[in-house]
Order: sequence, then structure tokens, then C-alpha cells
Amino acid sequence: MLLPGATCNSRRLSVCAVAALVVVAMVRIVATYAIRPQAFDEPCHVAAAIELLDRQTYTLDPVHPPLARIAIGLPLYVAGERYPKLPALDHVVTYTDVGNAILYGQDRGSGHYVRRLRLARLGVLPFFVLGTALVFEWARREYGQFAGVMAAALFTTLPNVLAFSSIAYTDMVAATTQAGLFLAFVEWLDKPSRRSALWLGLAGGLALASKATTLIFFPAAVLGIVLVRWAAARTMVGVPLKRAAGQLAMALAVACVTVWGTYGFAVGHVREGMKLSAESMPTFQHFPAPLARLGQQLILKDPLVPAPALMRGVAEAWVLNKERPPAYLLGRIRPGGWWYFFLVGVAVKTPLAVLILAGLGLIAAGWVDGERGWRALAPGVAALAVLLVTMPVKYNAGVRHVMVVFPLLCILAGAGSSYLWRMRRMAAQVALLALLAWQAVSTVRAEGDFLAYFNELAGSDPSKVLVAGCDLDCGQDLFRLAREFEARHISHAAIAAWTSAEAERMGWPPFEVPRPHQPVTGWFAISARSLRFGDVFHETYPPDAFEWLNAYQPVGRVGKTIWLYYIPGR
Repeated sequence: MLLPGATCNSRRLSVCAVAALVVVAMVRIVATYAIRPQAFDEPCHVAAAIELLDRQTYTLDPVHPPLARIAIGLPLYVAGERYPKLPALDHVVTYTDVGNAILYGQDRGSGHYVRRLRLARLGVLPFFVLGTALVFEWARREYGQFAGVMAAALFTTLPNVLAFSSIAYTDMVAATTQAGLFLAFVEWLDKPSRRSALWLGLAGGLALASKATTLIFFPAAVLGIVLVRWAAARTMVGVPLKRAAGQLAMALAVACVTVWGTYGFAVGHVREGMKLSAESMPTFQHFPAPLARLGQQLILKDPLVPAPALMRGVAEAWVLNKERPPAYLLGRIRPGGWWYFFLVGVAVKTPLAVLILAGLGLIAAGWVDGERGWRALAPGVAALAVLLVTMPVKYNAGVRHVMVVFPLLCILAGAGSSYLWRMRRMAAQVALLALLAWQAVSTVRAEGDFLAYFNELAGSDPSKVLVAGCDLDCGQDLFRLAREFEARHISHAAIAAWTSAEAERMGWPPFEVPRPHQPVTGWFAISARSLRFGDVFHETYPPDAFEWLNAYQPVGRVGKTIWLYYIPGR
């Protein structure tokens, strides 16, 4: 084990240790590819990626900026995948249609499907590596080599990090780039210069190109960090305000060009980009009055704008939040969710050992004296700012939307580990070893299904705490269900599951989809999200649609998310 304060070879040993941790984690991540079918939104991200790379348009799903989609699509595009020619459909073509056509192709088996899914997921892996390097470096700079290695060790074993590093989603990309942006701001605030401003602009552009939540997370983190710096050093920034403003303007310009570059430097008219016309002028009822008036003027005048898909994506994300979609928490469903949704989510999806060490790290950072003490607090302040600013958010669709909190917690946990070790007391060091052992048990317990990990606070049935947004059920056990049907020689079943996959290609026997409030007989498989939330394939049933199942006991469990029943005939 690397000791705090080790001298000449400590950096080299630290890097080697972190590299070993990354390799082990990557093996664990890649091992999940073949056993897990598509998570619900993977066809969406694949479709948007191939549309952008092949057609240079971005219309299927502009809600998410394109950086993560580019990463997801590049391995597929290099392998020869292109935008598919779809047969005639009886509905408007959706991103799920396009994504599934890319993933399945003309293949009736599973070999090419698994290969294409693997290629898409590989695109996220570099951001996991980059995230580990960032966590290590930030913790090392503020708390020492030992803290850096411990932070990386905890990050590379965190089930939620491994989960979203193993599927073709945007969240790991966003977490890495947003954490990188926070660090870049800390570096600029500490030593303002043109160089640090350029890095800040590049980091800002990449973060915004990863996810629109950067627009709310970054200002909140900036406010918290600046206030802490002022409290510690009685100054906002270490250079004259005029010079600081110039550097920030340069950073903003770099960020804008970076974001625009991810859209292929596209230029288009507002109406075309927004899919609107002057005749079908929207009311903009969900927007503040000044923004509503601006939107109406833009549609009427229809000017050329850079990256029109970005404008449309931000607008759709705003409307989605204002529409207050239903959320699930602690066995209840409510439109718009709860102000404490993400607090509860982080509390039950983070191993308790990491939470304890992060708390100790925050306390230890608060004891750092001198003008640079604010830097030690910056990761904790940023994490708290993200959680605070999301309290009013009405789109509570998964803890993954605050994924950036997890690397920040690991940085603090690295500080907590160093604090315990530096105490030089046997009790403190034994406590550290016990917490690390607890973390090891937690990550091993999650092996093979990182998505479904919950800590001990969630109890024996986590589906009564969280179930939506890939917090538990993301359709990951459907291959296992096919194997269970085969092992039990089941020739017909009823299935209620939440998946975007083409069910006829899952290897299931002939099946029927149950209707709400209508009991079935025979074999019946139901997933956690269908049971608790009412989502069945692409339909949403009433939450009590399957209450009749309370009269029966399941005969088996498939993975972590599917219950298997046998309902005798009457």
C-alpha cells in the first residue's frame, strides 16, 4: 500500500496502481456486454449517433447534445454501420425503430446483435478511463498521492460508475466532462491566466456538448466555490476584475466553438431546426415571458443560427421538466417527483463505505488552514451544489442524471482515507481497512449486475425504493429470462417487462402481453418496473394494474429484476 508522504517513486507507483485498477475494472465492465441485452435508451443513442455521423443531421433526439452520441456511434460507423433503410411502418418512425434496425440488422440470431451492442458500449469506455484519471489527479493535487490512489480505487469499484460505463448511455460521458469542468474552474480561479482560461473554455464546451444539465450544474458549483474562496481568502479572484472578465469571455468563446464543433458546425434556420412554422406558432407557455417573446420573434424572423439542434434540445428539455412527468420513490408515484429524490437516490445507490469516507474527507478538508483551504473544499462544495440545484427539478427519472456527484464523492472519500491513515493510530487505520473491505464486498456483491446495486439502506426489496430511470430495472435480465424459460421447458408464458428490444428476438417461447387488471393463468414473468410503475413494453398501465398478483407467491427470481410466477388455472 502506498503511504502518504512517500517521496521519489510515489508518483510512478501511484500511476501504476491506478492503471492496474483501471484494467481490472475494464475487464469487469466488458464482461457484462454479452450477458446484458440493450438498456432501454440504447437504441435512441445509437440511432442519433449514426444519423449524425452518416447524414450530418440531428433530428431523431436532439434533447441530448451529441458528444456522447459521437463516442457511441464511432465504433459502429468505423465497423460499417450506416443509417438503415426501414420497411414501411404503420406509425411515425422513431429513434427506437432506427436504433433497433441498426442493432439487429437482418440478423435473426443474436451474434451480430451482441457484436453491435458491444461496439456501441465500447465508445463509453474511454470516458471511464478519463474519469478515473481525473478523480486520481484532483484528489492527488489536493490531498496527496495516497488520497489519489484511494479515490481511484473507490471510483473504479463503485457499482453505479461501472453500471453506466458498461452501457451506451450519455451519463458517464457527462459525469467525466462535468467533473473536468469543475476542476478546470478551480484551476483558473486559483491561477487565472490565458492558458487556464483556454482549458476552462475547452472543458466547458465538452461538458455542455455531453449533457444540457451542465447549464444548471456549473453555475451552481461556481457560486458555491467562489463563495468558499471568498470566505477563505477574502477575494473572489486573484487578478483584476477587468482581466478576469476578458479571460472568461475568451473561455466562453472557446466553449461555444467547441459545442458548435460537435454539431459539425451546422448552420440552419430556426424554423427548420425547431420543426416549427409561423402558422403553427407554439404558445411557449412553459417558458418565462421574456424567453417566450424571444422564441416567438425568432420563429417569425427565422434567422440563420449555429447548431439549431442545440436550441431545440434545450427547449425540449425545459418543457419536459415543466410537464412534471410521474416519478417513483419509496413505493409512491407522483407527477413531478420530490425535492429529495436525488438525495435519497445517492444515499441508497452509493456504498456506505464511500459515503462514510466522503463525510470524513469533507470534515478533514474543512480543517485545512490558509488561503488555499478553499481548494480542498471545492469537490464537496460542487457535489452539494449539484444536489441543491436539482431539488426544484421536476424530472426525477433516475440518479444517473446527477452522475457527476459520484466522482466528486470518490475524491472526498480519497481525502477521508488519507485522513484516517495519517492519524497514525491503530484504531483509525483498522477502521480504514474495514471500510475498504466493506467496499470490496459491496462491489463483488454487485458483480454481473451493477445497474441493480443498492446499499444496505434499501432493504431486501430495492424495488420499493427506486425502480425507474435505470436505477434498478433497465431491461437487463431479459437474456436470463430466455435461459430460465429454456431450463424450465416453458413453452408458453405471459410477460410484462420494460424493454425497447424486439421481443420476438429475445429467444422467448410464444408469449402474450397481459392487460391491466386482467389476471392470467400459467407461467407469468413480470419485471420490477412493470410491477411497481406500470410500464409494460411501450405502454404505461395504471400503477395498480397487477395488484391481483398479491394473492400469489413467485416460484423464482430471474436476475435482480424479474419475478416468475405460475398461476394455476381455475
